[in-house]
Amino acid sequence: LIVYIEQSLASMDTDDKHAKFRQSQQQQQAGSNNTNFLLTRCLVFYVLLFSLLADVYASKAAVLDHLTLWSWILHTLYFELHVPSSPIRTKLLHGPSFTGAHALCLMYIWTMIANPNMEFDLAPPGRAAWLVYARAFYMHFLPILFHWVDLTQNQATLAEIYDSPALLAKGGYPFQFWACVGGYFAMGLTWEAFNGDAAATYNIEMMDDDTYVLVSKVLGVLACLLSFLFGLRPRLFQAN
Repeated sequence: LIVYIEQSLASMDTDDKHAKFRQSQQQQQAGSNNTNFLLTRCLVFYVLLFSLLADVYASKAAVLDHLTLWSWILHTLYFELHVPSSPIRTKLLHGPSFTGAHALCLMYIWTMIANPNMEFDLAPPGRAAWLVYARAFYMHFLPILFHWVDLTQNQATLAEIYDSPALLAKGGYPFQFWACVGGYFAMGLTWEAFNGDAAATYNIEMMDDDTYVLVSKVLGVLACLLSFLFGLRPRLFQAN
């Protein structure tokens, strides 16, 4: 009996050591994942920041009249955040930045249909055609990639932030509206108020100004809604 008890105690001790070892490995893996995530976000932030400064400098600040640059600033502000320690700012900026990236892309495609020469109309004189096209792709499509990488790598952390009582409850309609379409269009309407004439900014002559602006807004809302329904909602609002 004594031998059996000693063997049982030894087995329990071994199991306890194995459990502690596994827990230690899990903690190390979590720490490694968190470090990789922070490094990725830091890299994206500096890419956004230096791209913003370079574009403003190259255009002599003329691009600040464009919704693309206002959106780029929004993305830069979001990726600058240390998400775990910034619940209020994350809930304020993440949704509008995520859905706004999709909205701007679709509105940009519509603008290119309305004025196929728009990029060359707005580019500084003498800029090479390949650079005009490369910049257009970079500024309008890359933020979507950045956000999906961020959401994939940081879904658990973002879900915890969305669950937190900071600012507004994730189950309430006000926060869902803000994350889906309200936040980005609040910025867009502010840009429109400062800019005054969106159609004239992009040299739209194929149709009247009201039609261009109305279709742009409808497409923007549609892109926000779809990116929310298939991106944010299942991964953050319905996450357990």
